[in-house]
Amino acid sequence: MTSRRKMRGTALVAVLWGMTITAMLVATLQVGTTRMSLLGRDTMERIRARWAARAGAEETIASLAYLTRYPVPDDGYALVTELERWHAGDVDGGSWEIKHLLGDNASLFAGPLDEHSRLNVNGEQRAYIDIMFGPLAWGVFAAIEDWIDEDDEPSEFGVERDYYLSLDARYEPRNDFLQSIAELELVAGIEPSDIRGEDWNLNARLDAMENDGDETMPIDNESDTLEGGWARMLTVRSVSDGATLSGEPRIWLLATDGPELVERFELLGMDFSLERAESLINDAVAGSLDRTTLLADLGNETSTEGSGGEDGEQPPWTADEVAVILGETSMRPSHRPDWGRININTVPAETLYAMFDGNEEAVEALLTLRTRRANGLASIVDLWDMPGMNPDTMTQLGPLFDTVSNVFTISSVGRADATGQLSEINLVVDRSSLPVRILEYRED
Repeated sequence: MTSRRKMRGTALVAVLWGMTITAMLVATLQVGTTRMSLLGRDTMERIRARWAARAGAEETIASLAYLTRYPVPDDGYALVTELERWHAGDVDGGSWEIKHLLGDNASLFAGPLDEHSRLNVNGEQRAYIDIMFGPLAWGVFAAIEDWIDEDDEPSEFGVERDYYLSLDARYEPRNDFLQSIAELELVAGIEPSDIRGEDWNLNARLDAMENDGDETMPIDNESDTLEGGWARMLTVRSVSDGATLSGEPRIWLLATDGPELVERFELLGMDFSLERAESLINDAVAGSLDRTTLLADLGNETSTEGSGGEDGEQPPWTADEVAVILGETSMRPSHRPDWGRININTVPAETLYAMFDGNEEAVEALLTLRTRRANGLASIVDLWDMPGMNPDTMTQLGPLFDTVSNVFTISSVGRADATGQLSEINLVVDRSSLPVRILEYRED
């Protein structure tokens, strides 16, 4: 009897241990399964947010392509308005938002960032840097010039290859055009904080890490306002020419003929004789056709237009003709565009005041001109409507400004509805030729 009781007790203990072990295994399996389920859900929602962000970027690219091929005439804000329209949208289980900060404005603007709203460091207007961010440290602007020029001979107050090779972390200057604004941080005398300010990732948006004081880098003033560095006013991405008033590919004047030019003018509803077209081509081939001169000479239009030429010469170009010449033709082939000019319709007031420090009257006149026009400036020729405009002022402003933008930075943030998971995609796209090209792609 005692033996049987011992056997029963042993069996009971074995059963209890078995049940305990089984329960532990089941619990472990449940915990693992739950974790795997949550991990799978997070992964799925992250993917959903990513593709929502991608959907917003693709919608923007499609809009850019459409309005490049089918532009809205006489409306300098048509593209901006269309891009604002698609700055937010929904997909199955998610949504996207595309916004950016511009200038010293604290509010986000809907749509992608126009790179032509900034001054191109690689272009001839680079000298304005010394005015916009002055007084610079001794020799900084000279160092920028030495970084870009082709030789290794330092300019007065500048530095070249020998200086950079003497540093603990040795490197060489590019001796070519800048590839990014962040590259300026490598130039002697310039610090990363000068270029980035609080916008540490250069996405033109106020991120959480850029508004938390000294809790995480960068150190900021926790003011709910993004205080950008030089990058908020500078770019290396913008390119000239590109998109046209007609939607047709831009004509290279050194590789065209009279009938093609006449057809292009007719497409825009303008009469243009074959003799006039051949005269334009001859001027381009001879090197006597210049954008600045074309614009400045319009100051004498009232006394010369329609008067006809003397000794068989062509009469002066009219304002409408100059608008088409600048809007439809180019002195450079499409695969070798020049650096972009500033779009007078989208440049923030802060940049204009910085560029023309001490000439606030000119800035006020520019801002008033574009404010009073509901559709902005359709052509750079419209600058002649600015009060006080004269050939000398046009000679200064003509090389700086345009009314067409080709390059945009898209910062698309996707959001998963179920968990609020966020994913950000940043692209730089160029619509100067179709199809639209992606110049840079980054996911954060």
